[in-house]
Amino acid sequence: MREVDIKRIDEGLYRLYVPFEELMTAVFFAVYPQGTVIVDSATYASDAENYIVVALDELGIERESVKYIALTHGHGDHAGGAGRLSELLPMAEVRSPEPVAISGYSQIGDGELLLGGLRAIRLAGHTKNCVGYLDERSGTLLSGDCLQLRGVGKYTNGVRYPDTYRASIERVRGMKLRRIVASHEYVPLGSIAEGERAIKEYLDTCIEVL
Repeated sequence: MREVDIKRIDEGLYRLYVPFEELMTAVFFAVYPQGTVIVDSATYASDAENYIVVALDELGIERESVKYIALTHGHGDHAGGAGRLSELLPMAEVRSPEPVAISGYSQIGDGELLLGGLRAIRLAGHTKNCVGYLDERSGTLLSGDCLQLRGVGKYTNGVRYPDTYRASIERVRGMKLRRIVASHEYVPLGSIAEGERAIKEYLDTCIEVL
């Protein structure tokens, strides 16, 4: 079995890192009594086979328990594996805030709650309608690419809509969070901000991009 890089974030919440170019991209697993949500799908069909379902098995998550594949946005390093993943997990419903090249997906709206615990939060700016997902039981915001800091690798500024991005950052400031977890190791603060002080520094650094 392929070795996979899994980190436990909190009770029932895990991050899987999958290689992407010279970087890494994250897939998250949110496990609730009603079932499991997989957030994002990495880049390639092979990622679904070689990393995501392997991680499910390693975590002891029954494939039949996966109810949703919830995407943060339509970019390839987050949505590219979704088609194959949905074939491997045919009971899972694919939800996305933006159009993706997958038959049968449905749009997820701002504020929508999945399995009684994971809420979609529109945090546009990186793309027109990208979302983060708030695990309400732990106060963890899975921000995807919504909070960019100064970018990562050759992707130094991924903010397409600056005014909307600023409004999204202010929205996050108004949320009661325990931590933010992003999908990449953004410069200079990485992928995790935990606690009020670290979250403020993280968001202040996001604003610097503008």
